[in-house]
Amino acid sequence: MRGTAVSEAADLRYALRADVAIEDFGERALVLLCDALELREINGASRRILAQLDGVRTVADIAEKLAPAGGGPATVAAALREMEKQGIVRRTAIWTTERPENMSDAKYLANPDVSFRQEDDEGGILFHAEADAVEVINPTATAIWKFLAAPRTQAEIVAHLCATFQGAPPAQVAQDVAEFIAAFLKKGFVGVVEASA
Repeated sequence: MRGTAVSEAADLRYALRADVAIEDFGERALVLLCDALELREINGASRRILAQLDGVRTVADIAEKLAPAGGGPATVAAALREMEKQGIVRRTAIWTTERPENMSDAKYLANPDVSFRQEDDEGGILFHAEADAVEVINPTATAIWKFLAAPRTQAEIVAHLCATFQGAPPAQVAQDVAEFIAAFLKKGFVGVVEASA
């Protein structure tokens, strides 16, 4: 089973987020997350991986290009997953804003062209430049938005929120998630993944 997971990870594609700036300092680099106004330090190996990202190359392609110092697909995939959690990179996928026939089986992904800014504990602001649209979101919607950095089903989102907001009634959480997905899909802030991501 582990071999299948490694194989699937090797087929993933990533791109540098649009709101990221990188400054190199020898074997290390600082990454500025412009929207969040936060700095992250990365090591030389992670910087070399970032230099290979174009949204088209797979994890396996990057590992092969960096071999033998790159550590293989599993090592590259682990580094990219960590940078994805930090908001430095995003997975790329073919996606649409068309409403799927079966919304519960579909995988949803935050539109990578939408900027997000955290507003203390009160939620955040989303800006969709292409649509010239702004959305102010509450803490629950912020948790959903951040979780949609990777493709997720509605059930995965509900489970995540129930774990994050302990004591929240699962039925209410499921209804809130369904409403969020429907509204933000219609506005183009969220998409449905059509290809594996």
